[in-house]
Amino acid sequence: MSDEVSRRFESLLDALIERGEVPQRFKDHLARIQADEKPRVHLAIYADKYELESPDIDCASRIPLCGARCCSFDVLLSPQDVAEGGVPWVLDKPYELPRDPVTRRCACMDDGGACTIYDKRPGACRRYDCREDQRVWIDFTARIPAPMPER
Repeated sequence: MSDEVSRRFESLLDALIERGEVPQRFKDHLARIQADEKPRVHLAIYADKYELESPDIDCASRIPLCGARCCSFDVLLSPQDVAEGGVPWVLDKPYELPRDPVTRRCACMDDGGACTIYDKRPGACRRYDCREDQRVWIDFTARIPAPMPER
């Protein structure tokens, strides 16, 4: 649970206890759960990323329209990515592709929008198909991108 979600949950729980709608033992139980919490590692599961089929999309011709929105999505690495090396990851969010702190895009993207680790790119990048993703396109065929999200 993120720190923000945890804080909000505790505040809500405190308010419910104070109003008598939830017994104090719920707070005690939460404290035991939090004491047992261990950091979790999230990995993508792909047997062999090189065996994955990639959608037939001419990304390079669409990047000026979509702004490479898919390169701002969270991408988890697989055990294969980590073992192979050559794919960077974030130390405080193991094993996730890093993002540029300014653009919030994948740090593996060059200034022209090309992937600098294309041959070793993670399975999630290989399999991603933006055609039906409403975060990216209103109409893929008509080349109408969705509005850019607010930052």
